[in-house]
Amino acid sequence: MDSRTPRPSKAKAKSGCRTCKIRKVKCDEGRPACQRCVSTGRVCDGYGIWGGGGNYYGNRQPQNAPSSKDCSSSIITRPPAPFSVLVTGTEDTSYFEWFTHRTAPKLPGSFISGFWTTLLFQASLNEPAILHAVLALSAVHKGGITNSADDQEQITLQHYVKAIKHLRPHFELKDRASSRVALITCVVFVYVEFLRGHLKTAQLHLLSGLKVLQQMGVLSTGDDGVLGFQASRESTDDWIISAFSRLHLQVELFKYTYQHPRLVSQGPGRDYLILQTSGPEHPARGFSSINDAWHQLERLLNQIFHLNHQARQHAAPTIEALQLPPTLLESQVYIQMELTQWHHKHESFSNKARSADEEKVYRILQFYHTMATIMAATCLRPHDELVFDVQTPLFRLLLQQATRLGPGFPWPKPLLSLPGHSVNMTSTIIDVGWIPPLYYTAIKCRVHPLRLRAIRLLEQTSHREGLWDCITAACVTRKIMEVEERGFYDGMVIGDEAEILSGLDGRDFELPILPEEHRLRELEVSLEGSPMDKILVFCRGRKGEGDERVLVSEYDVSLGRWRDEDGW
Repeated sequence: MDSRTPRPSKAKAKSGCRTCKIRKVKCDEGRPACQRCVSTGRVCDGYGIWGGGGNYYGNRQPQNAPSSKDCSSSIITRPPAPFSVLVTGTEDTSYFEWFTHRTAPKLPGSFISGFWTTLLFQASLNEPAILHAVLALSAVHKGGITNSADDQEQITLQHYVKAIKHLRPHFELKDRASSRVALITCVVFVYVEFLRGHLKTAQLHLLSGLKVLQQMGVLSTGDDGVLGFQASRESTDDWIISAFSRLHLQVELFKYTYQHPRLVSQGPGRDYLILQTSGPEHPARGFSSINDAWHQLERLLNQIFHLNHQARQHAAPTIEALQLPPTLLESQVYIQMELTQWHHKHESFSNKARSADEEKVYRILQFYHTMATIMAATCLRPHDELVFDVQTPLFRLLLQQATRLGPGFPWPKPLLSLPGHSVNMTSTIIDVGWIPPLYYTAIKCRVHPLRLRAIRLLEQTSHREGLWDCITAACVTRKIMEVEERGFYDGMVIGDEAEILSGLDGRDFELPILPEEHRLRELEVSLEGSPMDKILVFCRGRKGEGDERVLVSEYDVSLGRWRDEDGW
Protein backbone atom coordinates (compact mmCIF):
# COMPACT_ATOMS: atom_id res chain seq x y z
CA MET A 1 0.00 0.00 0.00
CA ASP A 2 1.43 3.41 -0.95
CA SER A 3 2.44 5.25 2.21
CA ARG A 4 1.44 8.49 0.54
CA THR A 5 -2.17 7.38 0.21
CA PRO A 6 -4.21 9.62 2.50
CA ARG A 7 -5.94 7.96 5.36
CA PRO A 8 -9.73 7.97 5.17
CA SER A 9 -11.00 11.08 6.96
CA LYS A 10 -13.33 10.68 9.86
CA ALA A 11 -16.89 11.41 8.83
CA LYS A 12 -18.15 14.73 10.08
CA ALA A 13 -20.76 14.37 12.78
CA LYS A 14 -23.96 15.91 11.46
CA SER A 15 -26.07 15.28 14.52
CA GLY A 16 -25.51 15.06 18.22
CA CYS A 17 -24.37 17.49 20.88
CA ARG A 18 -22.01 20.34 20.17
CA THR A 19 -19.16 18.76 22.11
CA CYS A 20 -19.29 15.54 20.04
CA LYS A 21 -19.55 17.55 16.81
CA ILE A 22 -16.40 19.48 17.68
CA ARG A 23 -14.61 16.23 18.59
CA LYS A 24 -16.05 14.61 15.42
CA VAL A 25 -17.20 11.54 17.27
CA LYS A 26 -20.49 9.69 17.21
CA CYS A 27 -22.93 11.01 19.80
CA ASP A 28 -25.55 8.83 21.48
CA GLU A 29 -27.77 11.95 21.72
CA GLY A 30 -28.79 11.27 25.29
CA ARG A 31 -30.92 13.98 26.86
CA PRO A 32 -30.32 16.41 28.35
CA ALA A 33 -26.60 15.37 28.30
CA CYS A 34 -25.15 12.58 26.17
CA GLN A 35 -23.54 9.56 27.81
CA ARG A 36 -20.34 9.88 25.75
CA CYS A 37 -19.61 13.26 27.30
CA VAL A 38 -20.75 12.25 30.78
CA SER A 39 -18.71 9.02 30.83
CA THR A 40 -15.51 10.84 29.79
CA GLY A 41 -15.96 13.69 32.25
CA ARG A 42 -16.63 16.30 29.61
CA VAL A 43 -19.27 19.03 29.68
CA CYS A 44 -22.00 18.26 27.18
CA ASP A 45 -22.72 21.49 25.31
CA GLY A 46 -26.24 20.50 24.33
CA TYR A 47 -28.20 20.41 21.10
CA GLY A 48 -28.75 24.01 20.06
CA ILE A 49 -31.88 24.60 22.09
CA TRP A 50 -30.19 24.38 25.47
CA GLY A 51 -26.62 25.18 24.57
CA GLY A 52 -25.28 23.22 27.52
CA GLY A 53 -26.21 20.16 29.55
CA GLY A 54 -23.24 20.12 31.86
CA ASN A 55 -22.09 17.33 34.14
CA TYR A 56 -24.89 18.25 36.53
CA TYR A 57 -27.23 16.24 34.34
CA GLY A 58 -24.76 13.37 34.16
CA ASN A 59 -24.46 13.24 37.92
CA ARG A 60 -28.20 13.35 38.36
CA GLN A 61 -29.02 10.79 35.68
CA PRO A 62 -25.85 8.81 34.95
CA GLN A 63 -27.56 5.75 33.50
CA ASN A 64 -31.09 6.71 32.54
CA ALA A 65 -30.83 9.68 30.18
CA PRO A 66 -33.30 9.00 27.37
CA SER A 67 -31.91 8.19 23.98
CA SER A 68 -32.77 9.74 20.63
CA LYS A 69 -35.25 6.93 20.09
CA ASP A 70 -37.20 8.14 23.12
CA CYS A 71 -36.98 11.89 22.58
CA SER A 72 -37.11 13.66 19.27
CA SER A 73 -34.73 16.56 18.70
CA SER A 74 -36.39 17.79 15.51
CA ILE A 75 -37.30 21.46 15.14
CA ILE A 76 -41.04 21.80 15.53
CA THR A 77 -42.30 24.66 13.40
CA ARG A 78 -45.97 24.48 14.25
CA PRO A 79 -48.40 22.22 16.13
CA PRO A 80 -49.19 19.37 16.15
CA ALA A 81 -46.15 18.43 18.20
CA PRO A 82 -44.91 15.06 19.41
CA PHE A 83 -46.06 14.10 22.86
CA SER A 84 -43.55 14.84 25.55
CA VAL A 85 -41.76 11.80 26.91
CA LEU A 86 -42.45 13.25 30.35
CA VAL A 87 -46.23 13.17 29.89
CA THR A 88 -47.65 10.24 31.82
CA GLY A 89 -51.27 9.26 32.14
CA THR A 90 -54.36 9.93 30.11
CA GLU A 91 -55.16 13.22 31.84
CA ASP A 92 -51.73 14.78 31.23
CA THR A 93 -51.86 13.61 27.63
CA SER A 94 -55.23 15.28 27.10
CA TYR A 95 -53.93 18.59 28.48
CA PHE A 96 -50.81 18.40 26.33
CA GLU A 97 -53.04 17.77 23.31
CA TRP A 98 -55.17 20.75 24.26
CA PHE A 99 -52.06 22.92 24.51
CA THR A 100 -50.82 21.66 21.14
CA HIS A 101 -54.04 22.14 19.19
CA ARG A 102 -55.88 24.92 21.04
CA THR A 103 -53.63 26.97 23.34
CA ALA A 104 -50.44 27.33 21.30
CA PRO A 105 -52.14 28.29 18.00
CA LYS A 106 -54.41 30.87 19.67
CA LEU A 107 -52.74 32.65 22.58
CA PRO A 108 -49.70 34.24 20.86
CA GLY A 109 -51.95 36.63 18.93
CA SER A 110 -50.35 38.78 16.24
CA PHE A 111 -46.70 38.15 17.13
CA ILE A 112 -45.62 34.59 16.39
CA SER A 113 -42.09 33.83 17.52
CA GLY A 114 -39.91 30.78 17.90
CA PHE A 115 -40.73 30.84 21.60
CA TRP A 116 -44.21 29.52 20.77
CA THR A 117 -43.59 27.61 17.57
CA THR A 118 -40.43 25.80 18.63
CA LEU A 119 -38.98 26.44 22.06
CA LEU A 120 -41.93 25.57 24.30
CA PHE A 121 -42.51 22.30 22.49
CA GLN A 122 -38.87 21.23 22.49
CA ALA A 123 -38.33 22.35 26.07
CA SER A 124 -41.33 20.38 27.31
CA LEU A 125 -39.78 17.25 25.81
CA ASN A 126 -36.95 17.33 28.32
CA GLU A 127 -37.65 19.65 31.24
CA PRO A 128 -40.31 18.67 33.81
CA ALA A 129 -40.56 22.25 35.13
CA ILE A 130 -41.47 23.61 31.72
CA LEU A 131 -43.79 20.73 30.95
CA HIS A 132 -45.84 21.23 34.11
CA ALA A 133 -45.95 24.99 33.51
CA VAL A 134 -47.30 24.27 30.01
CA LEU A 135 -49.90 21.87 31.40
CA ALA A 136 -50.96 24.51 33.95
CA LEU A 137 -51.39 27.03 31.12
CA SER A 138 -53.38 24.47 29.14
CA ALA A 139 -55.68 23.80 32.11
CA VAL A 140 -56.50 27.44 32.79
CA HIS A 141 -57.08 28.05 29.07
CA LYS A 142 -59.32 24.99 28.78
CA GLY A 143 -61.30 26.09 31.84
CA GLY A 144 -62.11 29.40 30.18
CA ILE A 145 -63.13 27.79 26.89
CA THR A 146 -65.27 25.01 28.35
CA ASN A 147 -66.82 27.11 31.15
CA SER A 148 -65.22 24.87 33.75
CA ALA A 149 -62.80 27.36 35.31
CA ASP A 150 -63.49 26.23 38.87
CA ASP A 151 -62.87 22.58 38.01
CA GLN A 152 -59.71 23.38 36.05
CA GLU A 153 -58.30 25.64 38.75
CA GLN A 154 -57.33 22.63 40.86
CA ILE A 155 -55.55 21.03 37.90
CA THR A 156 -53.78 24.32 37.20
CA LEU A 157 -52.53 24.59 40.76
CA GLN A 158 -51.34 20.97 40.83
CA HIS A 159 -49.13 21.48 37.78
CA TYR A 160 -48.07 24.91 39.04
CA VAL A 161 -46.74 23.37 42.25
CA LYS A 162 -44.99 20.57 40.35
CA ALA A 163 -43.32 23.09 38.04
CA ILE A 164 -41.96 25.03 41.03
CA LYS A 165 -40.71 21.81 42.61
CA HIS A 166 -38.77 20.86 39.47
CA LEU A 167 -37.32 24.38 39.22
CA ARG A 168 -35.51 24.17 42.55
CA PRO A 169 -32.44 22.25 41.26
CA HIS A 170 -32.06 24.82 38.50
CA PHE A 171 -32.15 27.70 41.00
CA GLU A 172 -29.40 26.00 42.96
CA LEU A 173 -27.20 25.31 39.93
CA LYS A 174 -27.51 28.74 38.28
CA ASP A 175 -25.64 27.82 35.09
CA ARG A 176 -26.76 29.11 31.71
CA ALA A 177 -28.84 26.06 30.84
CA SER A 178 -30.64 26.14 34.19
CA SER A 179 -31.22 29.87 33.84
CA ARG A 180 -32.91 29.23 30.50
CA VAL A 181 -35.19 26.64 32.06
CA ALA A 182 -36.10 29.13 34.79
CA LEU A 183 -36.74 31.91 32.26
CA ILE A 184 -38.96 29.83 29.99
CA THR A 185 -40.95 28.60 32.99
CA CYS A 186 -41.19 32.18 34.25
CA VAL A 187 -42.69 33.39 30.97
CA VAL A 188 -45.28 30.61 31.03
CA PHE A 189 -46.10 31.49 34.67
CA VAL A 190 -46.76 35.08 33.58
CA TYR A 191 -49.16 33.81 30.91
CA VAL A 192 -50.92 31.58 33.46
CA GLU A 193 -51.41 34.46 35.88
CA PHE A 194 -52.64 36.76 33.12
CA LEU A 195 -55.35 34.26 32.20
CA ARG A 196 -56.26 33.74 35.87
CA GLY A 197 -56.57 37.51 36.35
CA HIS A 198 -53.76 37.53 38.95
CA LEU A 199 -52.09 40.60 37.50
CA LYS A 200 -49.92 41.53 40.48
CA THR A 201 -48.52 38.00 40.63
CA ALA A 202 -47.86 38.07 36.87
CA GLN A 203 -45.83 41.25 37.23
CA LEU A 204 -43.83 39.70 40.10
CA HIS A 205 -42.95 36.76 37.83
CA LEU A 206 -41.93 39.22 35.11
CA LEU A 207 -39.72 41.08 37.57
CA SER A 208 -38.11 37.81 38.67
CA GLY A 209 -37.36 36.90 35.07
CA LEU A 210 -35.81 40.29 34.33
CA LYS A 211 -33.53 39.86 37.34
CA VAL A 212 -32.40 36.46 36.05
CA LEU A 213 -31.68 38.01 32.65
CA GLN A 214 -29.68 40.72 34.37
CA GLN A 215 -27.67 38.10 36.29
CA MET A 216 -26.99 36.25 33.04
CA GLY A 217 -25.53 39.40 31.52
CA VAL A 218 -28.22 39.51 28.84
CA LEU A 219 -29.21 43.01 29.98
CA SER A 220 -26.69 45.84 29.71
CA THR A 221 -26.75 49.61 29.94
CA GLY A 222 -26.15 51.63 26.79
CA ASP A 223 -24.50 55.02 26.43
CA ASP A 224 -27.89 56.69 26.86
CA GLY A 225 -28.52 54.94 30.17
CA VAL A 226 -31.12 52.60 28.74
CA LEU A 227 -31.02 49.06 30.05
CA GLY A 228 -31.36 46.90 26.97
CA PHE A 229 -31.58 43.35 25.71
CA GLN A 230 -28.44 42.24 23.89
CA ALA A 231 -28.61 40.21 20.70
CA SER A 232 -27.54 36.61 21.15
CA ARG A 233 -25.74 34.22 18.84
CA GLU A 234 -28.20 31.52 19.87
CA SER A 235 -31.81 31.42 18.78
CA THR A 236 -32.89 30.11 22.18
CA ASP A 237 -31.80 33.28 23.95
CA ASP A 238 -33.30 35.46 21.22
CA TRP A 239 -36.67 33.72 21.57
CA ILE A 240 -36.62 34.12 25.35
CA ILE A 241 -35.61 37.78 25.04
CA SER A 242 -38.40 38.33 22.51
CA ALA A 243 -40.97 36.90 24.92
CA PHE A 244 -39.81 39.10 27.78
CA SER A 245 -39.67 42.15 25.55
CA ARG A 246 -43.30 41.72 24.50
CA LEU A 247 -44.39 41.28 28.12
CA HIS A 248 -42.48 44.38 29.13
CA LEU A 249 -44.12 46.32 26.29
CA GLN A 250 -47.53 45.54 27.78
CA VAL A 251 -46.52 46.83 31.20
CA GLU A 252 -45.04 50.04 29.81
CA LEU A 253 -48.14 50.77 27.72
CA PHE A 254 -50.30 50.29 30.81
CA LYS A 255 -48.12 52.64 32.89
CA TYR A 256 -47.35 55.19 30.19
CA THR A 257 -49.75 57.84 31.51
CA TYR A 258 -47.81 58.41 34.74
CA GLN A 259 -44.28 58.42 36.11
CA HIS A 260 -43.47 55.04 37.59
CA PRO A 261 -40.48 53.45 39.33
CA ARG A 262 -37.91 51.18 37.73
CA LEU A 263 -38.40 47.43 37.46
CA VAL A 264 -34.76 46.41 37.81
CA SER A 265 -32.23 48.33 39.90
CA GLN A 266 -28.98 49.40 38.29
CA GLY A 267 -27.53 50.80 41.48
CA PRO A 268 -28.11 53.88 43.66
CA GLY A 269 -29.27 56.89 41.73
CA ARG A 270 -29.55 55.02 38.44
CA ASP A 271 -32.92 54.53 36.84
CA TYR A 272 -34.38 53.43 33.54
CA LEU A 273 -37.80 53.17 32.04
CA ILE A 274 -37.62 50.74 29.15
CA LEU A 275 -35.90 47.63 27.93
CA GLN A 276 -34.62 48.36 24.44
CA THR A 277 -34.26 45.38 22.12
CA SER A 278 -31.13 45.50 20.03
CA GLY A 279 -31.39 45.94 16.29
CA PRO A 280 -29.42 47.13 13.27
CA GLU A 281 -28.27 50.74 13.35
CA HIS A 282 -29.65 51.25 9.86
CA PRO A 283 -32.74 49.06 9.36
CA ALA A 284 -33.39 47.59 5.94
CA ARG A 285 -35.45 49.51 3.42
CA GLY A 286 -38.34 47.09 3.70
CA PHE A 287 -39.82 44.55 6.07
CA SER A 288 -38.83 40.95 5.61
CA SER A 289 -41.91 39.75 7.49
CA ILE A 290 -44.76 40.92 9.70
CA ASN A 291 -42.64 40.05 12.74
CA ASP A 292 -39.87 42.27 11.37
CA ALA A 293 -42.39 45.14 11.14
CA TRP A 294 -43.42 44.44 14.75
CA HIS A 295 -39.80 44.40 15.92
CA GLN A 296 -39.05 47.78 14.36
CA LEU A 297 -42.24 49.37 15.68
CA GLU A 298 -41.61 47.92 19.13
CA ARG A 299 -38.13 49.46 19.07
CA LEU A 300 -39.62 52.88 18.28
CA LEU A 301 -42.22 52.54 21.05
CA ASN A 302 -39.46 51.74 23.51
CA GLN A 303 -37.57 54.83 22.41
CA ILE A 304 -40.70 56.92 22.97
CA PHE A 305 -41.09 55.45 26.47
CA HIS A 306 -37.50 56.37 27.28
CA LEU A 307 -37.81 59.88 25.85
CA ASN A 308 -41.00 60.48 27.84
CA HIS A 309 -39.20 59.28 30.98
CA GLN A 310 -36.32 61.69 30.34
CA ALA A 311 -38.77 64.56 29.81
CA ARG A 312 -40.40 63.80 33.17
CA GLN A 313 -36.98 63.93 34.84
CA HIS A 314 -36.06 67.28 33.29
CA ALA A 315 -39.36 69.14 33.17
CA ALA A 316 -41.25 70.65 36.06
CA PRO A 317 -45.00 71.07 35.46
CA THR A 318 -44.49 74.69 34.36
CA ILE A 319 -41.58 74.10 31.96
CA GLU A 320 -42.39 74.12 28.25
CA ALA A 321 -40.95 71.55 25.86
CA LEU A 322 -38.71 74.13 24.16
CA GLN A 323 -36.82 74.60 27.43
CA LEU A 324 -35.82 70.96 27.53
CA PRO A 325 -32.27 69.91 26.61
CA PRO A 326 -31.72 70.09 22.82
CA THR A 327 -30.74 66.41 22.80
CA LEU A 328 -34.30 65.46 23.76
CA LEU A 329 -35.77 67.56 20.96
CA GLU A 330 -33.33 65.99 18.50
CA SER A 331 -34.32 62.52 19.71
CA GLN A 332 -37.98 63.35 19.21
CA VAL A 333 -37.38 64.51 15.64
CA TYR A 334 -35.37 61.36 14.92
CA ILE A 335 -38.14 59.10 16.24
CA GLN A 336 -40.74 60.95 14.19
CA MET A 337 -38.60 60.55 11.06
CA GLU A 338 -38.25 56.82 11.74
CA LEU A 339 -42.00 56.51 12.24
CA THR A 340 -42.52 58.13 8.84
CA GLN A 341 -40.04 55.70 7.27
CA TRP A 342 -41.79 52.82 9.00
CA HIS A 343 -45.09 53.96 7.49
CA HIS A 344 -43.59 54.01 3.97
CA LYS A 345 -42.15 50.52 4.43
CA HIS A 346 -45.49 49.34 5.75
CA GLU A 347 -47.26 50.73 2.69
CA SER A 348 -44.82 48.88 0.41
CA PHE A 349 -45.27 45.73 2.44
CA SER A 350 -49.04 45.99 1.99
CA ASN A 351 -48.71 45.11 -1.69
CA LYS A 352 -47.71 41.54 -0.84
CA ALA A 353 -50.29 38.76 -0.82
CA ARG A 354 -51.54 37.93 2.68
CA SER A 355 -53.84 35.46 4.35
CA ALA A 356 -56.88 36.63 6.34
CA ASP A 357 -54.94 36.31 9.61
CA GLU A 358 -51.99 38.23 8.18
CA GLU A 359 -54.36 40.95 6.98
CA LYS A 360 -55.63 41.41 10.52
CA VAL A 361 -52.09 41.68 11.87
CA TYR A 362 -51.31 44.19 9.12
CA ARG A 363 -54.20 46.35 10.35
CA ILE A 364 -53.13 46.00 13.98
CA LEU A 365 -49.70 47.28 12.95
CA GLN A 366 -51.33 50.33 11.36
CA PHE A 367 -53.29 50.82 14.55
CA TYR A 368 -50.18 50.84 16.74
CA HIS A 369 -48.27 53.06 14.37
CA THR A 370 -50.98 55.72 14.69
CA MET A 371 -50.83 55.52 18.48
CA ALA A 372 -47.01 55.69 18.40
CA THR A 373 -47.20 58.79 16.19
CA ILE A 374 -49.41 60.53 18.76
CA MET A 375 -47.11 59.45 21.58
CA ALA A 376 -44.01 60.68 19.75
CA ALA A 377 -45.57 64.11 19.13
CA THR A 378 -46.58 64.57 22.78
CA CYS A 379 -43.91 62.67 24.76
CA LEU A 380 -41.83 65.75 25.68
CA ARG A 381 -44.75 67.49 27.38
CA PRO A 382 -45.91 64.96 29.98
CA HIS A 383 -47.52 67.60 32.20
CA ASP A 384 -49.47 69.36 29.44
CA GLU A 385 -52.84 67.74 28.76
CA LEU A 386 -53.78 70.38 26.17
CA VAL A 387 -51.10 69.07 23.81
CA PHE A 388 -53.39 66.18 22.87
CA ASP A 389 -56.00 68.48 21.33
CA VAL A 390 -53.75 68.99 18.29
CA GLN A 391 -53.79 65.22 17.77
CA THR A 392 -57.56 65.02 17.22
CA PRO A 393 -57.24 64.06 13.50
CA LEU A 394 -54.96 61.16 14.47
CA PHE A 395 -57.33 60.05 17.22
CA ARG A 396 -60.10 60.03 14.61
CA LEU A 397 -57.90 57.98 12.26
CA LEU A 398 -57.12 55.55 15.07
CA LEU A 399 -60.83 54.96 15.66
CA GLN A 400 -61.43 54.42 11.95
CA GLN A 401 -58.69 51.79 12.01
CA ALA A 402 -60.25 50.21 15.11
CA THR A 403 -63.64 49.80 13.44
CA ARG A 404 -61.95 47.75 10.71
CA LEU A 405 -60.70 45.38 13.41
CA GLY A 406 -63.86 45.18 15.51
CA PRO A 407 -67.54 44.58 14.90
CA GLY A 408 -67.93 48.03 13.33
CA PHE A 409 -71.20 49.87 12.72
CA PRO A 410 -74.02 49.85 13.62
CA TRP A 411 -72.91 50.10 17.22
CA PRO A 412 -74.34 47.21 19.26
CA LYS A 413 -75.36 47.56 22.87
CA PRO A 414 -72.42 47.19 25.27
CA LEU A 415 -71.94 43.85 26.99
CA LEU A 416 -73.22 43.85 30.57
CA SER A 417 -70.03 42.44 32.09
CA LEU A 418 -68.31 43.76 35.21
CA PRO A 419 -64.59 43.86 36.07
CA GLY A 420 -63.31 40.85 37.98
CA HIS A 421 -65.72 38.42 36.36
CA SER A 422 -64.93 35.85 33.68
CA VAL A 423 -63.59 37.01 30.33
CA ASN A 424 -64.22 35.57 26.89
CA MET A 425 -61.39 33.05 26.63
CA THR A 426 -62.21 32.09 23.03
CA SER A 427 -60.92 35.51 21.88
CA THR A 428 -58.28 35.93 24.57
CA ILE A 429 -54.59 36.30 23.69
CA ILE A 430 -51.51 36.96 25.78
CA ASP A 431 -50.04 39.58 23.40
CA VAL A 432 -51.14 43.15 22.75
CA GLY A 433 -54.22 43.65 20.59
CA TRP A 434 -56.64 46.51 20.15
CA ILE A 435 -57.16 47.37 23.86
CA PRO A 436 -54.09 49.59 24.54
CA PRO A 437 -54.69 52.07 21.65
CA LEU A 438 -58.42 52.34 22.47
CA TYR A 439 -57.64 52.80 26.17
CA TYR A 440 -55.08 55.49 25.30
CA THR A 441 -57.61 57.28 23.08
CA ALA A 442 -60.35 57.19 25.73
CA ILE A 443 -57.92 58.64 28.29
CA LYS A 444 -56.19 61.32 26.24
CA CYS A 445 -58.71 62.45 23.60
CA ARG A 446 -61.10 65.00 25.14
CA VAL A 447 -63.41 65.31 22.12
CA HIS A 448 -66.51 63.76 23.68
CA PRO A 449 -67.87 61.85 20.64
CA LEU A 450 -64.44 60.37 19.85
CA ARG A 451 -63.61 59.20 23.35
CA LEU A 452 -67.16 57.81 23.67
CA ARG A 453 -66.60 55.76 20.52
CA ALA A 454 -63.35 54.40 21.95
CA ILE A 455 -65.15 53.35 25.13
CA ARG A 456 -68.01 51.73 23.25
CA LEU A 457 -65.55 49.73 21.14
CA LEU A 458 -63.99 48.44 24.37
CA GLU A 459 -67.45 47.57 25.69
CA GLN A 460 -68.31 45.41 22.68
CA THR A 461 -66.07 42.52 23.69
CA SER A 462 -65.02 40.82 26.92
CA HIS A 463 -61.70 39.22 25.98
CA ARG A 464 -58.29 39.60 27.60
CA GLU A 465 -55.02 40.68 26.00
CA GLY A 466 -52.33 39.72 28.48
CA LEU A 467 -52.28 42.36 31.20
CA TRP A 468 -55.31 44.07 29.66
CA ASP A 469 -58.97 43.08 29.51
CA CYS A 470 -61.74 44.92 27.68
CA ILE A 471 -64.18 44.84 30.60
CA THR A 472 -61.82 46.56 33.03
CA ALA A 473 -60.49 49.00 30.43
CA ALA A 474 -64.03 50.05 29.46
CA CYS A 475 -65.12 50.42 33.09
CA VAL A 476 -62.08 52.55 33.97
CA THR A 477 -62.23 54.82 30.92
CA ARG A 478 -65.97 55.45 31.31
CA LYS A 479 -65.36 56.44 34.92
CA ILE A 480 -62.54 58.80 33.95
CA MET A 481 -64.72 60.41 31.28
CA GLU A 482 -67.48 60.85 33.86
CA VAL A 483 -65.11 62.49 36.38
CA GLU A 484 -63.51 64.82 33.86
CA GLU A 485 -66.75 65.90 32.18
CA ARG A 486 -68.79 66.18 35.37
CA GLY A 487 -70.69 69.47 35.30
CA PHE A 488 -69.03 70.81 32.17
CA TYR A 489 -71.72 69.86 29.65
CA ASP A 490 -74.64 70.73 31.94
CA GLY A 491 -77.22 72.71 30.02
CA MET A 492 -75.81 71.71 26.63
CA VAL A 493 -77.66 69.50 24.18
CA ILE A 494 -75.26 66.65 23.52
CA GLY A 495 -77.77 63.96 22.52
CA ASP A 496 -77.81 60.39 23.72
CA GLU A 497 -75.10 57.90 22.95
CA ALA A 498 -76.90 56.41 19.95
CA GLU A 499 -77.17 59.83 18.30
CA ILE A 500 -73.51 60.63 18.98
CA LEU A 501 -72.24 57.29 17.71
CA SER A 502 -74.30 57.41 14.52
CA GLY A 503 -73.53 61.07 13.79
CA LEU A 504 -71.38 62.34 10.96
CA ASP A 505 -67.72 63.12 11.59
CA GLY A 506 -68.44 66.87 11.44
CA ARG A 507 -70.47 66.62 14.67
CA ASP A 508 -67.31 65.80 16.60
CA PHE A 509 -66.52 69.51 16.79
CA GLU A 510 -69.96 70.81 17.72
CA LEU A 511 -69.28 70.36 21.43
CA PRO A 512 -66.63 72.43 23.20
CA ILE A 513 -63.49 70.57 24.26
CA LEU A 514 -62.81 70.15 27.96
CA PRO A 515 -60.77 73.00 29.45
CA GLU A 516 -57.49 72.21 31.19
CA GLU A 517 -58.85 72.58 34.72
CA HIS A 518 -61.23 69.63 34.15
CA ARG A 519 -58.53 67.22 32.99
CA LEU A 520 -56.83 64.63 35.17
CA ARG A 521 -53.02 64.70 35.09
CA GLU A 522 -50.62 61.80 35.61
CA LEU A 523 -53.47 59.30 35.57
CA GLU A 524 -52.57 56.07 37.36
CA VAL A 525 -54.74 52.95 37.46
CA SER A 526 -53.84 50.25 39.98
CA LEU A 527 -55.38 46.78 39.71
CA GLU A 528 -55.27 45.38 43.23
CA GLY A 529 -55.47 41.79 44.45
CA SER A 530 -54.83 38.34 43.00
CA PRO A 531 -57.42 37.81 41.66
CA MET A 532 -58.30 41.47 41.23
CA ASP A 533 -60.68 42.68 43.92
CA LYS A 534 -60.47 46.46 43.47
CA ILE A 535 -59.44 49.13 41.00
CA LEU A 536 -57.87 52.35 42.25
CA VAL A 537 -57.69 55.49 40.10
CA PHE A 538 -55.10 58.12 41.11
CA CYS A 539 -53.97 61.36 39.56
CA ARG A 540 -52.02 64.51 40.30
CA GLY A 541 -54.24 67.37 41.35
CA ARG A 542 -56.06 69.23 38.62
CA LYS A 543 -54.49 72.38 37.21
CA GLY A 544 -54.04 74.84 40.06
CA GLU A 545 -54.83 72.29 42.78
CA GLY A 546 -51.28 71.20 43.64
CA ASP A 547 -49.13 68.33 42.49
CA GLU A 548 -49.77 65.64 45.10
CA ARG A 549 -50.86 62.14 44.10
CA VAL A 550 -54.50 61.77 45.13
CA LEU A 551 -57.07 58.97 44.98
CA VAL A 552 -59.93 59.85 42.65
CA SER A 553 -62.16 56.78 42.87
CA GLU A 554 -62.18 53.14 43.93
CA TYR A 555 -64.03 50.27 42.30
CA ASP A 556 -65.10 47.37 44.50
CA VAL A 557 -65.28 44.18 42.43
CA SER A 558 -67.47 42.34 44.94
CA LEU A 559 -70.02 45.17 45.03
CA GLY A 560 -69.71 46.06 41.35
CA ARG A 561 -69.64 49.82 41.86
CA TRP A 562 -67.40 52.87 42.16
CA ARG A 563 -66.91 54.98 45.27
CA ASP A 564 -65.60 58.49 44.57
CA GLU A 565 -63.37 60.30 47.03
CA ASP A 566 -64.57 63.60 48.45
CA GLY A 567 -64.10 66.43 46.00
CA TRP A 568 -64.46 64.27 42.89
